[in-house]
Amino acid sequence: MKLVDTSVFIYAIGRPHDYKMSCLRLMQQFESGEYEANVDTELLQEILYRFWNREQLDRGIALFNRVLSAFPDPFSITTEEIVVARSVLGNHPEIAPRDAIHAAVVLVHGLEGIISTDGDFNDISGVTRFDPKDL
Repeated sequence: MKLVDTSVFIYAIGRPHDYKMSCLRLMQQFESGEYEANVDTELLQEILYRFWNREQLDRGIALFNRVLSAFPDPFSITTEEIVVARSVLGNHPEIAPRDAIHAAVVLVHGLEGIISTDGDFNDISGVTRFDPKDL
C-alpha cells in the first residue's frame, strides 16, 4: 500500500499543470477502488487549511469530503508518527514539517512509499516516492 500526498489532489482539481492529467487519473482510480492506497489525517487537515487560507473553504470542504469518501479509514497521526517525524525533520531540515509527518506515516506503517509530486521525499531513507506521472 502507498500513502497519497496532498499534491495529487490539489493538482487533480486545480488549474492546468504538467501533473493535472496524471493526478486526475489517479484520483479516479482511488475513487473507483482500482488502486490500493490511503491517506493520513494530516492530509485532510492540509486540504482544509490550504483552501481556508485561499478563502475558498467551500472548495476545500468539497475536496475533503471527496477524499474521505475514497479513503474512509485514513491513518491517524499519533505520538509515534510525530516522534518519527521529529527524527525525519532533524535529518532533513529542508523539508516541511507536514512532509516529515507524511514520511513518518510511511515509515511507521511499513508502506511501499508515497505518491507525490514533491521531490523532497526522494532523499528520506526508507521512503520511496512514486511520481504520479509514472503510475
